Amino acid sequence: MTKDRIAMLDSLRGLAVLGILLCNIPLAAVPEAVGTSLTHWPHGQQPASVAVWLVTQVFFQQKFYSLFAMLFGASMLLVGGEGGDGSRTRILVLRLVSLLAIGLAHGFLIWQGDVLHTYALVGLLAMWARPWPARRLLAAGIGLHLILSGWTVFNILRQAAKGGGGPPAAAMAKFTAENHAKTIEYAGGFTQSFVQNAKDYADFVVGSFSHWPPTWPLLVLSLMLIGMGLYKLGVLSGKASIGVYRALVAVGLGALAVVGFAEAFYATLPDHPRAMGALARWMQSATAPVVSLGYVGLMVLAARAKVWKAIPAALAPVGQMAFTNYLTQSILMTAIFYGGRGPGLFGKVDRPALAGIVVAIWALQILWSRWWMARFTMGPLEWLWRLAYRGPMPLRREPAKVPATA
Repeated sequence: MTKDRIAMLDSLRGLAVLGILLCNIPLAAVPEAVGTSLTHWPHGQQPASVAVWLVTQVFFQQKFYSLFAMLFGASMLLVGGEGGDGSRTRILVLRLVSLLAIGLAHGFLIWQGDVLHTYALVGLLAMWARPWPARRLLAAGIGLHLILSGWTVFNILRQAAKGGGGPPAAAMAKFTAENHAKTIEYAGGFTQSFVQNAKDYADFVVGSFSHWPPTWPLLVLSLMLIGMGLYKLGVLSGKASIGVYRALVAVGLGALAVVGFAEAFYATLPDHPRAMGALARWMQSATAPVVSLGYVGLMVLAARAKVWKAIPAALAPVGQMAFTNYLTQSILMTAIFYGGRGPGLFGKVDRPALAGIVVAIWALQILWSRWWMARFTMGPLEWLWRLAYRGPMPLRREPAKVPATA
């Protein structure tokens, strides 16, 4: 039973880490302020580019961040237990503190889109909720998520009541100039791209926790609590009844249809009104956990079906070394786009080509993960990370013993 449980969690982690890449790559290819924008995208609005944007917004954006945060909550229970074991709690604290250091190094030295530091800091708070029963964890997580969603839509409506128009021309000119300047820095030499990356990451870290309310950390907290609750109920491990997963799929597809309609409606309006775009993004964020759980339902149902079980089986090795794959994605993205590290394509690649790069990396990581995990017990960076909180552990798998023949 343990192997089945771990296999399902690994499949879900693999799905999440691959799905996140399609959301991250525009943020590494152009200035982050315009990476998810339809109207400010530097390469215009060609039909193929809009189509990739729409698919990303409807099926990927927010969904896989949400899934990964919920799985992170479940992992705190796997590592630290429910709080009654002091030695396991100590290991969990060391794990989160070392993750914070790795995240900060990742953000400052490689890519400014790092979220590991947020997971580590929020995890140090969420870990104290481990002893809570599942229903309390779900009530707290869902309640916090609803409060954040309500606060966001309140501000959207308040802005719309004031007129809801775009920013003044002077502000837009400043915005455009800032992004142009960042493009020059990221596309410049190694030192230029390195310094600009560090500046943007510092702004992100400080802004995440100094802005009131700190929406992003609180959102991660809500998802971790939900993930812990769902793990205790057996939902994330694939132990719930088939009816539960069918219900998750049905509700998730319904939420997906609502978001798809809103995003498509916004994309087809000739002037792409700012208020409609903000409302579509709010619906996307508010429903993301529901859609994510719909994906969980699909994954579990696929694992139980002869025709589709190869999909979670192929994703499981990717999830077993999700930490390695996540950091490798950052290295590959910055090597491709940042100046002084490779071809220096920052600001030069439209969304369809970005999607092609993503598919190539997906194939590479699926094959690489399968090869690696057949020979080793964990990913290479997982092994180095565990040195910080568990000490030395065997990396290479012992060869299977062949039974002697008579």
